[in-house]
Amino acid sequence: MRGWCILAADRKALTLWRKTCGGHRTAALADEDGSLLLELLASLPVYLMLLISLFAIWLLFLRSGIVLMSDWELQQEMRLTLSRMAQDAGTATHVETPDLHELHIEKYIKGEKCTVDYVLREGKASQPPYISKKVSGGPYGYSSPQPMTGGRNVFGSLAVVDFQCDIDRDGLLHLRLDGENRRTKKRVTFSTAVCTPREEH
Repeated sequence: MRGWCILAADRKALTLWRKTCGGHRTAALADEDGSLLLELLASLPVYLMLLISLFAIWLLFLRSGIVLMSDWELQQEMRLTLSRMAQDAGTATHVETPDLHELHIEKYIKGEKCTVDYVLREGKASQPPYISKKVSGGPYGYSSPQPMTGGRNVFGSLAVVDFQCDIDRDGLLHLRLDGENRRTKKRVTFSTAVCTPREEH
């Protein structure tokens, strides 16, 4: 009888504990889950703003890189073109400028006489102006002028704004080349002077 009373008391205590502590624990777990969900929802906009900011910074760096590469390509293209003109003129037997924007050169390549013509031309079908080169005669001649500058690519649209060539009284050939990147509006100017054959003046 005494044991049954103790057992009954233990059952009452267990039931009371479940009603009090167990209930509080379940309620506490439910409250904790709810607070975690609220914290997640509250922090989600912050994470989204952070991701958007990082993406914007990445786009800014990418754009800056493309601008730098396109301007570098513009400078290289104009410099190499002017350098090739000066090199051909420096080894010429005869140089003349039929027009302010046209350079005619006569020279020998591997013992064969040839002519080299540099001309500023307007682009076709919305293409920018460019410098063409035509070699006639000699071992490397070709029938039609070939573009040396200009065109569109991933970095921009490179255009020759102006090309001037003139021979002064002392027989000095003055070359000037102005280029522009139509995308970035960057402009560069390169100029040089080359001594022409004296017997022609």
